[in-house]
Amino acid sequence: MAKPVYCSILVIRMFSSVMRKRWAIDLTQVSVITFSHGHNDHTRGLQYWSGEIGTKVHIVAHPDTFKERKCGELSIGSPLSETGLRENFGLTLSREPLKISDRITFLGEIPPLNDFEPRKSFGTLVDGPACSEDFVADDTALVYNNGNGLFIITGCSHSGICNIIEYAKSVCNEKRIIGVIGGFHLFEVSEQLRQTIAYFQMNHIEELYPCHCVSFAAKAEIHRHIPIHEVGVGLVLDVKYQPKIRTVGGVIQKVTLEDLPDIIDLQKKAFTQVALWMNNFDLPPLHQTIDELRNEYEKSIILKYLSDEGVIVGSVRAHMDEDHICHVGKLIVHPDYQNQGIGYALMCEIEKYVPHCDKYLLFTGEETPNTKYLYEKVGYVVVDKQEMGGLAMFVMEKKNTGLMR
Repeated sequence: MAKPVYCSILVIRMFSSVMRKRWAIDLTQVSVITFSHGHNDHTRGLQYWSGEIGTKVHIVAHPDTFKERKCGELSIGSPLSETGLRENFGLTLSREPLKISDRITFLGEIPPLNDFEPRKSFGTLVDGPACSEDFVADDTALVYNNGNGLFIITGCSHSGICNIIEYAKSVCNEKRIIGVIGGFHLFEVSEQLRQTIAYFQMNHIEELYPCHCVSFAAKAEIHRHIPIHEVGVGLVLDVKYQPKIRTVGGVIQKVTLEDLPDIIDLQKKAFTQVALWMNNFDLPPLHQTIDELRNEYEKSIILKYLSDEGVIVGSVRAHMDEDHICHVGKLIVHPDYQNQGIGYALMCEIEKYVPHCDKYLLFTGEETPNTKYLYEKVGYVVVDKQEMGGLAMFVMEKKNTGLMR
């Protein structure tokens, strides 16, 4: 059976006998090699392997991979040329995604799909007589699809780790991400890192293996939010994945004090998705503390939606002021359980807890049309538009036609 190998190949000659004897990996059985990009630390190992495995091996790479590269006067490109490789290997150069086995896809050139990962140049690219700023367009990745989700293998991620993941989802027509291993190209604790972590959370990526091109500071910051795994020589990953069970059944109950940490956690998951959509991470619900929620708990009615498994997957809260106006807010549904009627059920239920008000009032962002549509479904209408904290907000209200005083 063909065994595709994703390279950064380093000095294989030094380790090949160890790999065969100690790890029972027979390099002579390898049939496909793919390259992450053309920098010499990701390509030069092949010169130590070519004589051992011969012409049966096929190489897959981006068309820029074997072009000359320089950083100042220093050569940083592949020591092997495209012409030389064609003499000893089958060679496919592609900017487009390619299936290299039933479950493994070579992504080709990664397009820019978000605005917080700007492509940065690194030295110059020499293409015949032409010389240009090198934005490492050849940086790519592999995707393993086991039928229940994607596991992504990167090189350096010059093209942006979130761009890579998003493109993998599109190419494979699969939204579930099991994990990511490789370089993330993150070095500073910055706004880009903060949005990257939020992206990981929104996509529920729990298996993270950052290694090459990730600083200790960046790893530590990621680990504060999502536990990361160590990577070392001899690491073996047995990718097993069970899709989450999502059900629309469940019950709605009042929140208890013991539920508040879970409510805060759910709130941040739900509003992280909104923040990514709006490209605004200053939304107040993302920064509410547990103490602030406790104060709100004392003055409000907070409901929770329990799934059939007993997990809190939705919530809403409300309070009535002295003018008999019921203020409804923070309708949240876990991203894995959205579009199943939970938000609608919570909005209908909260009205039963405040039957004596004259009307119900809420705010929703102009940039989140799905929530506005939901509120309209339960009877709310837009009565005003205001700016709040730099955000355009609709003011929506619903008359209490079943008033009980």
